[in-house]
Formats: sequence, structure tokens, C-alpha cells
Amino acid sequence: MSEESKIVSVKINYQKFEDSTLYRLKKKTVLRVVPGESLLGKHISIQTNYPTNEKKEFVRYEFANLQWYSRYGEKLDTRDDFAEIKELEMYCQVQMLKSGTFKFNIIEEESKALGTCGSIYVQVEPDIRVGHDKHNLKLESIRCQTVLTKCLGPLSSWESKLRVAKESGYNLIHFTPIQELAGSRSAYSLMDQLKIDHTYGNVGYEDVGKVVAKMRDEWGIASLCDIVLNHTGNESPWLQEHPEATYSCHTMPHLRPAFLLDFLLAKVGEDCNKGNFEMLGCPAVIENEDHLQALRYQIVTNYLPKINIHEFYQIDVEKYFTMFVDGMRTRAPPTALTEAVSTELTFETPINYTRKEVHINIEHALKIYNVFRPDCFDEDTRVRRCGETFRKVLEDYNNKIRAEIDGMMNYAIDNCIAGARYERVQNDGPKYRTIDVSHPLFVPYFTHTNAEKATIEEVEKMMYGEGGKYFMGHNGWVLGQDALVDFALKQAGIGNVYLKREIIAWGDSVKLRYGEKPEDSPYLWQRMKEYVETTAKYFDGLRLDNCHSTPLHVAEYLIDCARKVNPELYVVAELFTNSAASDNIFVNRLGITSLIREALSAWDSHEEGRLVYLYGGEPVGAFFNNPKRPLAPSIAHAIFLDQSHDNPSPILKRSVFDLMPSSALVSMACCASGSNRGYDELVPHHIHVVTEERQYQEWGKNVNENSGIIAAKRALNDLHGLMGIEGYTEVFVDQMHPDIVAVTRQNPITHESFILVAHTAFSYPNPYAGATYVRPLIFEGKFVEIYLEAEIRSRKEQPYARPNDFVKDTKYINGLTDYEVIIRQNIQLKDSKIFKNEPIIHGDKTQLDFINLKPGSVVVVRVVPHNEVSVRLRELHVIVQEFHNQKGPKFNDLKNIISKLDLVDLNLALFSCNEEERDRGLGFETYDIPGFSRLPYAGLQGFLSYLNDISPKNDLGHPFCNNLREGNWMIDYMFNRLRQSDKTKELAHWLEVNTEPMKGIPRYLIPAYFDVIVTGAYELLIEHALKLMPSFISKGSVFQQLLALASLQFLAPIKSARLPDLSPNISDPKPPTLCTTLAAGLPHFSTGYMRCWGRDTFIALRGLMLLTGRYDEARYIIIGFAGTLRHGLIPNLLDGGKNSRFNCRDAVWWWLYCIEQYVTEAPNGKAILREKVSRLFPTDDSEAKPAGECDQLLYEVMQEALNVHFQGLVYRERNAGKRIDEHMTDHGFNNQIGIHPETGFVFGGNDANCGTWMDKMGSSQKANNKGVPSTPRDGSAVELVGLQASVLKFLSSCSDYPYKSVERKNKDSNETISWSFKEWAEKIEKNFEKYFYVDENDSNTLVHKRKIYKDTHGASRRFADFQLRCNFPIAMVVAPQLFNPDHAWEALEMARKHLLGPLGMKTLDPDDWSYRGNYDNSNDSDDPKVAHGANYHQGPEWLWPIGYYLRARLIFAKKLGKLKETQAETWSILTAHLKELRTSPWRGLPELTNENGSFCSGSCTTQAWSVATILETLYDLENHK
Repeated sequence: MSEESKIVSVKINYQKFEDSTLYRLKKKTVLRVVPGESLLGKHISIQTNYPTNEKKEFVRYEFANLQWYSRYGEKLDTRDDFAEIKELEMYCQVQMLKSGTFKFNIIEEESKALGTCGSIYVQVEPDIRVGHDKHNLKLESIRCQTVLTKCLGPLSSWESKLRVAKESGYNLIHFTPIQELAGSRSAYSLMDQLKIDHTYGNVGYEDVGKVVAKMRDEWGIASLCDIVLNHTGNESPWLQEHPEATYSCHTMPHLRPAFLLDFLLAKVGEDCNKGNFEMLGCPAVIENEDHLQALRYQIVTNYLPKINIHEFYQIDVEKYFTMFVDGMRTRAPPTALTEAVSTELTFETPINYTRKEVHINIEHALKIYNVFRPDCFDEDTRVRRCGETFRKVLEDYNNKIRAEIDGMMNYAIDNCIAGARYERVQNDGPKYRTIDVSHPLFVPYFTHTNAEKATIEEVEKMMYGEGGKYFMGHNGWVLGQDALVDFALKQAGIGNVYLKREIIAWGDSVKLRYGEKPEDSPYLWQRMKEYVETTAKYFDGLRLDNCHSTPLHVAEYLIDCARKVNPELYVVAELFTNSAASDNIFVNRLGITSLIREALSAWDSHEEGRLVYLYGGEPVGAFFNNPKRPLAPSIAHAIFLDQSHDNPSPILKRSVFDLMPSSALVSMACCASGSNRGYDELVPHHIHVVTEERQYQEWGKNVNENSGIIAAKRALNDLHGLMGIEGYTEVFVDQMHPDIVAVTRQNPITHESFILVAHTAFSYPNPYAGATYVRPLIFEGKFVEIYLEAEIRSRKEQPYARPNDFVKDTKYINGLTDYEVIIRQNIQLKDSKIFKNEPIIHGDKTQLDFINLKPGSVVVVRVVPHNEVSVRLRELHVIVQEFHNQKGPKFNDLKNIISKLDLVDLNLALFSCNEEERDRGLGFETYDIPGFSRLPYAGLQGFLSYLNDISPKNDLGHPFCNNLREGNWMIDYMFNRLRQSDKTKELAHWLEVNTEPMKGIPRYLIPAYFDVIVTGAYELLIEHALKLMPSFISKGSVFQQLLALASLQFLAPIKSARLPDLSPNISDPKPPTLCTTLAAGLPHFSTGYMRCWGRDTFIALRGLMLLTGRYDEARYIIIGFAGTLRHGLIPNLLDGGKNSRFNCRDAVWWWLYCIEQYVTEAPNGKAILREKVSRLFPTDDSEAKPAGECDQLLYEVMQEALNVHFQGLVYRERNAGKRIDEHMTDHGFNNQIGIHPETGFVFGGNDANCGTWMDKMGSSQKANNKGVPSTPRDGSAVELVGLQASVLKFLSSCSDYPYKSVERKNKDSNETISWSFKEWAEKIEKNFEKYFYVDENDSNTLVHKRKIYKDTHGASRRFADFQLRCNFPIAMVVAPQLFNPDHAWEALEMARKHLLGPLGMKTLDPDDWSYRGNYDNSNDSDDPKVAHGANYHQGPEWLWPIGYYLRARLIFAKKLGKLKETQAETWSILTAHLKELRTSPWRGLPELTNENGSFCSGSCTTQAWSVATILETLYDLENHK
């Protein structure tokens, strides 16, 4: 890979065909195609038509598979180049050494036969080499001048005429077609595409090539020539032999009615010219609206009836009526029992478009209308009445067609009159006074070959025969037409643009008909191939004329042919689709390098300034490109013209005084610029592509540096080239005054700038206009020089006199000579005529006051940063380079500092929500951006959450950027906060030192540098965090890593949410003074008693701590909670231990399950069983004991929990009443736990409390739900039975657990009952399916869904047992042995159908009467089902259960041989979670969503167990391979 190579990545996504998305690259760029989120889990290959073999030519439809690489650059071993996408940083790579546009396709292994399932295009810019040194013309440095080739005269005189472009500073000349022109002499109507026009002498292509080569090699000027692909001149001799190459009455029968109308309109023109309408109000010279309306009346009243266009779309009523009656008489009459046919009659479209040719199926008509009629008493009457009904149907159809065609004809005639109005009446039109071949009354839409003297009747006959081959449709364009649709083809309905007269037609050119492939018109394809290849051989580029009317597949084929001749072809297109997306389709398909854009489309200076900004460059102060971020789509590269050759002179549209300022504005655009020959010479009229026959003037003969605005244009062109070559890529446009625009072009590295101020003159100023008042020009930096000062004025007494005595030269194209341009270049302020002679300095800002800025003036100022600012910028640029190159002293220092941090330090550096930050008590909160928002985190993630979105879009107007520009508060906050901790002081110091230079640079530059430094530091922090984690994370996918990084959010030492003090006898390593605790969710559950929940902690612990390698911290948490055991339970809310609340039945089982996982997964995990636990409450009634006073081994505490459950316990919560729960009823404080003696199932609770995770207690007095739990789930909850079974199975086989059974005393007999763990587990396994599975034959009246697993068994609300909820998959994951695999799969399918949401699982079946899918805790209605958020678990879609659902599917898919498709489905579901992780400002997964994944405002924005269970799912995916 060469030094010049730059690596960029582009995403490709499943089922996204990005034909309208444009990615532009420089040659030698290394392109990495990376999979988007939608491809996760799919087996795909990436194919491209880029020739990966350097010697091979590009073939559009030949694709080759690309090699896959890991994120570390290692080649992946794939099967037939198909890789499973588990990692979004794996990639396929190509170094783009060829120019053009190339396609990349996705092929899915399982559906190869169906073709591509996603694609992107990538465009590579060509190298345009010119000069003796063969230097490359950068696209942004191009200055193009268009010449009408026919006005160059003999080839021998071209050099002296083209020298005008050279001396005016252009480096590209655009030639209109050099081929033989047709009779109209239009520069774009070619008679013979394979010959050079005779105007240039007896010369051939080689002769032209020599002139072009000299320009290229000696002058350093490249060349561009038009190709015209969609039409040919009417007189083209080859059409006589190949009329099939056109849209004629023969090849396109549907055009016959339109041709007849066109012929009729030609007759109208002839009759008008003869004076036939003179006495009817319309003379031969049409001059006003009355004449037009009289003409319209004659056409509609007397002419259209001669051709009866409607008949071409009607049916022959008499013919079909006779056939119908004959058909009725030849078959048996229908009876009352005959079945009637209810379908409508179908009228078939004409084929040949003869009159009344519409066809129907008479047999079908008989079935519909030949019916039994109870009102008829004889057969003749029935036949007559059926026939009448049928006749009426036909007549109604004809009447409808007649009305439609009449309306269409009125519309068509209106269009004709509108055209005549523009050409003959309107002041802005040419006001033709004659009607002749050159100026017909109505522009012809067809050639009338050999029919000039024929009558209408005769020509109608001709169009069906041999003569119809030569009645050929003209080309043109249709306003608002879809550019991707060929307007000459048959369209829906009965009309077409030819019949409606909607085409702005070119009456001198015939539209060419290529068909779909070369075989459809072999001669035409071959001829045009030769034409295009020959042109490409001699010119550096091609301009696609009228690209929007050229069939895409044709242009593709021919441009591909051209590129074989000239691989570095520069392709420019005239393309008007009115849609950037449609433009991009053409650009991508054809490999168009630049699209023509016109400054003359601006209606005022503000719009012109907007176009300057739109067509290229980045905003001043733009963010630096981060190589790690995917490439953002581009807009099509523009060649921005002050005037195109298709437009009239701006002297006519605006004023002569606007030419220089508008041209100056164009030259400041960061794209290619261009102009038309004559603009600089002040030619005051349209040099018309059709009518102009005079020649251009030669350099030194009536054209020199003093002609027109050539001297100023030379300076502007030189400036445009300099800025393009030296990388002045940033643009800022400032509307200083309604007529005055300032444009800044800045170099993003040196921050040197050129500032142009242009005083436009869209209309003529007062003849004696003086200077215009405008506010001063103020900029940050040091004034260097005035690069250019120029003004234009009349040589007459009035400085702003209008041109009114111009005389056209008869032989040469001449311009105005009574205007002079005064220019001053590279001067100081003392020599300025526009500014005051002294600047005003305000600190770093320089102010230049205008004293003489007049209409038509331009001034360009060169500015550099102050010396001290330059020093700071250089320091900052070093940092930018070091971060981009990932090496250097400052980068290495930072990396070393970060390497000393642990994961707790990284929580502080990266995260810490507002509540946590306040809890630290150091005087900080999360950063608040006034008028916008408080950042989610105080650490760097808080800033990056917004920068990651702002930076790629260059959203410099964002309040985040405004805050940085307005002061140093954000910068200071960042390091001052980190300085408060000893562990992050070094990091704070590095940030302080390296952000200090920002404080002395122009404020508008700060966001870009802030982004580089903060993003760079953030990326190193992330990299270090991942290194501290196990290989599953550190070497894992981006998805795994994002989840692991999200785990850091929840794990921090918080003063207000401590673990109980641990035993001083605990094993090494000893815990810190303040242990890390796990927040249930942010921001609501981050501090105080609400932070640590028993069930949340242990549901999340494996995913957030064990899979991320935080074994010691996990050990402290397990032991800390163990110390609080009371009533055989783990607390619901920890609250430091001493204030714990024991009102949940599930936390203890999640705690035991976590111990099982710790023992089996942590290094030397079994040692935890003998860990010392300091019991806070050695007995249920004891007061809290100090640490170490009552130590037990963990396995003893575990056994106590099991024995209490086995014995059974009824207890009342301590401190029952309003003090601990203001909503619960008295009965709710009574608790029960136990083990069912028959089934072994754990049970507990009552209908007044809610002891599992579905714990919403009603609280609305108004709705009468206060104290009523929405989901008591008493009895045996399915997930608790699963957890119980898993723990028992583990203990029965764990040699390090000294107990093997539980015992209890029989209350009645005092007998000791003992169950071994194995016996207990087997009892549960034996009874589970029996009591939990609802089979398809279950006749219980409470059953709502069958083939599911019940949510509970033995609930006091009996119907609740049978509710379909999302809890049974938990049991499937923790204890799959309980389930019949077939039953399990059926139940999971029911969950997929009824419960699965985009991000989470519905907590209740939507068909359940209690289902309410949208949670709103602030609901104050009187509906008890939703008031105060009572439906928290009655439908809203919680995220953590989806992890268990997906894991369960993987488990049973493997058992049933469905693993491969289930893995793919799992990845597909998880793409939504990955997207959420990447886009949420909190960089986590929410607690829940409302129905169908909609946002829930009452949810925690990031929740621990949501992140944990998805990470566990990825772990299972990794291990189910």
C-alpha cells in the first residue's frame, strides 16, 4: 500500500439498493466495504465489478467475490467467500486504482439464486493529466470555457481563437460537437456522427486531435467534447436505410394519432400564413392575445373535427352489437337457473391504432349480458333488451373516451397556444413575425417526409404503410418528466406526451430508438459506439448532452466503451431531473464526474451565495474527518458556470455590471468552475447554438487582456486554481447586504483564507450610482494583502450607463467596448480604492471599513492567522496528526496515562450520570448546555454522544458547538472534574495542557479541535477498557464491546448506596473501603436506596460482571447481599443492608443462581462457597451486627435459605405500614414462602402483594386501584421454579458444597422429612410439564392460549395461571431439562407470534383483556388498569426478557436441528438493539418500550439487566456455533 493511500470505509446494508447514494473517492484510496447492522447473522459475500486484477478491463456485469478480513486485518477462512456476519468491523477491501463508478453487491448464501440483496456504488475520480509534467488537474481547480465549435471556423485558425481561453486563465475547454451538422446548423443536431463538419476544412479526427494534444501538452489545457446520443438531425442520410432506429408511426403505432394531430397543426400554420384567418381575427403576423384566442377557436372548431382523434381509442359499436346479437341467436336461451357472471367487460387497447380498433372478447360479453330476463315473455324481446343493454355499455365507453380525448385535445391546444404566445407575443420571447420552415407556427413533433403536399386523408393512409417509417418523432424534453422514463414509449392510459403536446421539441432532430439491447437496433448501437469511442480517443472528457433524455442502459453501454478507449475519461453531464436522488442514480450508473450547475438559475445574490455554498467544500471550521468513522455520502461534484452556452447573456437577464461579481462568486465555489466564450468579452446577446454562424475573434486581434472583463477573469481563474490546488476546502458565505455577498475560502490546515466581497448588480444601478454603504469586513487574523480589487464602469459620462448602441459585427462575434475594468492586484491597504487605508485592530480581529464599494465591484483579501495563533494552530495540528496516525509523543503520553486506570476509574472518566455526580459531593453535575440539554454523563461519553452525531454532519450550528465557541466552560469543566480524583489527575493534566492552545485560536475553530482531542482521548479510554476484559470482549465483535462498555455505566462506588460492610476475614484481594455497586438503571435507579435491587443485581450480574471479567467485584456483591439474608430471603431493596426490605420472593433464587454461575465460570470460582460472610441478621429478629461479629461460610448461608424455604415460613414485614409502603394494604405485608410437598415447586405470596419482578402496586385513590397489585403472581411462578431446578441440579453434583439435602420438621408429627437435592430436582422435573404445559386438548375454561407454558401454578387469581407472559423462556434457559423440546418450541413460536416486539417482549398477551401496551406513570385517569402506570407489566415491552427468549430459542433449536436458521433470526432481531446502543445518547438499552417499540418516557433510558441479557445472548451465539 503506497504512502498516498487513504483508507475509507463504506457501509453496505441488507435489502438496501443505494442507487441514489453517492460515495466519491480519489484514486489510490483503499476502500473497505463494511457490513451494516442489518447484515448481522447473515452468511453473505460481497461482489464487485471493479477489476481486482489490474490488467483486466472493467466489464459492468462481471462480478467477482471479495476476500473477507477481520477487524485486525487477518484474512478470514470462508467457504466460497461467504462469511457469517458477527462483527461489524470485518470488511472486504479494494484499492481503487481505476477511475469510474463501481458497484458492490451483497449475495446471501441461502438465496444465491435470487440475486443481489443490497448494493452500493462508489465513484473514483479520474486523473486528468496535462502539461509537459503531466500534472493532474484537481477537480476543484478546473476552470472551463465552452466554445461553440462551429464558431471556431477553419481548423487552421483554432489555435489563435482558443488562445483566448488560455490567456484568460482557463485550463479546460469544452467543445460542442465537432461532427457534421444537419441543415438547421444547430450545434447539437448532427447529420453524420462519424464525420468532421466541413466548416473546419478538409480535416479528420486526427487533425483535430493534434490541436487538442497541443493544448494539453503545451498549454496545460484539457479538452471536453459533447456527445449527443438521443437524437440525430432530420437530414441524417443513414436514417433512410435504417428508419427502425427512430420512434416512428411504424415502430411505435401508439404515436399515430399524435402524428395526425401534428400534421393537422402544420396545416393550420400553412393556412394562417396564407392569410386564411385574417378575416377571422388572426392575421399571419400574430402580435397579441386576441390573435391567439382567435387562432385557438379556429383549431378547436374547424380543424380538430377533421381528424376525430377520439375514434382511434373507441370501439366499433355496430360491429360488436351485430356479433353479440348473432351470438345470442345461435345458442340456447339462458334460464332463471343460469348462473350470472358478475365481472366487468374488458376493453382491449388498440394495437395498430386504426379507427375504432378497440377490441372485446365477444364470448365473455355474451356470458355477462346474454342473461335471463324475468321482464321478457318471449325470446325476441329478451334478445332485443339484452342487445340494448350491451349497446349502451359500448356507447357509454365511447362517450367516456370522447370526453377524455376532448379534454386532452383542449389541453394540447392550450400547450400549442402557449408555445406560440412565447415565440410571438411575450416580451421575453423572440417575437417571430414570420411563419416559415425556420419559424413554424407550432413546433413540429414529427418529420413529415414525403407528405408535405398530401391531404389529411392521404397522410392518414400513409402512416400505416411504408411512409409511416419516415414519420419520425422529434426529440425534446418534458417539464417534470421522470428522467428515468422514456417519454416516447407507450404510457399508462390513452394519452402520451406527443398527443398532449407536452414536449419542448427540437424540430430539427429525430429521437433515436435503441430498444433494450444492441440486438434491438444493431446498426444504431454500432454506429453510436464508433462515434463515442472516436470522440473519447482524442478528447480528455465527454459531455453528455441532454443526459436526462438518454436511456440509462444506452448511456451505460456507450460510456463503458469510451472508458475502454480512455480509462481516465472525465465525464460531465447536462442533467435536469429536479431531484438530487435522481441525479445520483445517473451519476452512479454512468460514472459522471461532474454535473453542470448554473449561477444564472439564481434570482438574487442571496440565492447565488447559497449555490456557492451548496456546490462544494466544507463549512469554515469544519470537523476533521475521523478515519474510524464510515464515509458520509456526498453530493454530485459540480462544474459551476457563470453562464452556460444554452442561456442568453446575463447582460440581458441582469446587467452588464453583474458579470464580474457573479463570475467572482462562482470562482469562490469549491468545485470546478466554468463560463461560456463571449461572457468575458461582454457579448450582450445570446450566442445561439442554432442561429449563430459568425466566428470567434482571435487573440491579439480585437481580443486582448483589456477586452471586456478578461483581465479580472484571469485573476479570478488563477485564484480559483490556487485555492483548488492548495486545499482551500472550507467555505463560508455571508450576506452583507441585499446586493453584497462575502465568501471565505479557508485552508483547514494553515487556516489561511481568501475573502471575496462581491457587489452584485442583478438589475441596472442608477446611472450615477456611488458607493453602497455596507458594514465593515471583520475577520479573525492578520491582513496580508488585497489579492484583487476590480470594478467595471462605462466609458461614458454616466458610469453605470446601459448598453444601447451595440453594433453586431457581421463576421465575428464581438462584445461591448464602451466598458472598462480597472483592476489592482497584490496591493496593500494604502493603495486600495475600496477600503479605508488603515485597518482597525480589536485584539485578534481585524476590521476593514468600506469607503467605495460600488455596484459591479469585487475585492479579494488574503488573511493569515496572527503569529501567536499560528503557533497554537501548529501545536493543535500536531495533535490532530498524532491522533489520526495513532502515534507520536503526545499520543503515547496519553496512552501511557490511560493504561494506569482500572475499570472503576474508567467509569469516572467516561460515564457518571447527574445523580451519581452529585452523590460524589465534589461540586460537579453533568455539563448543562443552556437552551439545549444537560449531557447524559459527566464523563467523556456525555460529550461523545453528541459529537458522534454532530461531527460527521458538520452540524456547526448545533448548540453544543455554539457553547464551545462562546466560552471555555466546556473545556475547563472536562479536566477540572477529572482533577478531583487522584486516579484521573494525570488524565486531567494532559487534557488541560493539550486543550490550552484552543483558547487562543479563533473561536469558530474550537469545535473541530475539541472533537479531535476529546474523541481521541475517548477512543483510547475505550480501547483500554476493552483490554481489561476477557477475550470474549476484547477480541469480540463491536456489538459485544458496546454492551461491555455499557456495563461500565452501572458499576461504580456510590456513597449513598453502599454494600454492607464485609467481613474483615474475607479472602484476598480485600475489598476497597467503598465497594462498587450495580445500579439497576439510569438515571432513576442510580443513587440512594433506589440503586441496589436484589433481583436486578443478580439478573444482571453474570452479563455485566462475569462476562466482563469483574470477578472480585462480583464476589463482593454476592457476599455483601449474603450477609443480609433474613427470613430465608435476599432483600428487594438493599439500602445499605440495615434498612433492607424483604418483600420479594425471587431475589434469593437469582442470588443462588448467580452463585452457581460464579462457581462454574469464574477462575477458582468454587472458592466462593467457603468465603466468610458477615451476617447482619444472624436470626430473623436480631438487630444488625457489626462486620465480623457473626461470620458464616457462604455455603452455610445458602443452606439456610434452602432450609427456610423447605420448612416453609409465614412472616410479616418488619415495620409494616405507611413508613415502608404508603400504598400497600395491611394484608399485603403478610408473606409466605414454601415448597409444595407433591411437586417440589417453590411457592409464596398472596393477592395483596407482588413478590416477583412484575411488582407494580396500584397507587391511585381516584381509580380505586390503590393497594391492588397489578400482577401478584402468587403461587409458583414459572421462572422461580426454573431457577430452583437449576440450583438444585447444580448443588446435587457440586463436590465443594458439603450439604446434599434439606430437612424440615413435620408440624403435626414432629417427624423429620429430608429431601436430597437430586430427589428434589427430579420431583420438579417429573411434575413441571404436567402442571405448567397447556396442551392443545386442554379443556379448562380459563385457557386462553394453548401450546404455551403457564405463567404461574396455583395463583389465587386462577385465570392468571393461564396468562401468556414472557417469563417461561427464563425457565427454559436456566433449566432446559424441565421441558419437552417439541412443546418448548411450540410455546416459543407462540411467544414469537404474540409477545415479540422490536426491542423487548410484551409482558402480556395482546389478546388478554388486561392488556394495555402503553405505560404512563403520570396517568391520572379513573381507569384502574392504567392509572398511575398500573399497567407497568401488563403489556409494555420489557427488554431484559427478550434476552432469555432468544437464548431459549437457541437452546431448543439446537436440540431440534433448527440452529442455523434460528441463529440468523436471532441476529436479525438483535440489529434493533445494536442500533439503539449506537444511537442512544446514554449508549445503553432502555428498561422498556411502549407497544410496538415506541418510546416510553417513563422508562429508564439505560437499564442494567437489559444490557446484561443481550450480552448473554451474544455469548450464547458465540458458543452455539
